[in-house]
Amino acid sequence: MSKTSGTRKTPDLLPVLIERFGSRRLGQITDLLLASPVIVIMIIVGFYFMFWQVDALTRLAHMIWVLGFWMLGTLVVFAFIIPARLNLGYPLHILLFAAMTIVLAVYFTPLFRFTTLFSSLCGLILPAVIGLINMLISWILILRFRNKLSQS
Repeated sequence: MSKTSGTRKTPDLLPVLIERFGSRRLGQITDLLLASPVIVIMIIVGFYFMFWQVDALTRLAHMIWVLGFWMLGTLVVFAFIIPARLNLGYPLHILLFAAMTIVLAVYFTPLFRFTTLFSSLCGLILPAVIGLINMLISWILILRFRNKLSQS
């Protein structure tokens, strides 16, 4: 198969990334990726207490829903860009998944689009759960990468 095939499985990127960027810099990047969602949550909660103070559950479910897609989308974009930039192949299935998650995050960022789809109080449980699952998947992937990084 050719190097640019979309179906070729990419090799383990950790040794290549450590060689290219260094384990210290990669550790800093993983720390940033782990801390930034917490910072975003604190900012959103601060906005709620300072400005919004209306529809707390709707805004919370919206924040979790959108943040989950942004987190997962960001990681998946990296999972496509890194092998492509290192000439290890172009995993097109990952690109399609990245496009899907980013499109969902962008589309649902305005609150009115979210409330149009999820209008009832009971209907807010599903997007909150999906958002939490996306966030947990993202954190687990980053933590696994960070643990592999510290072991090498």
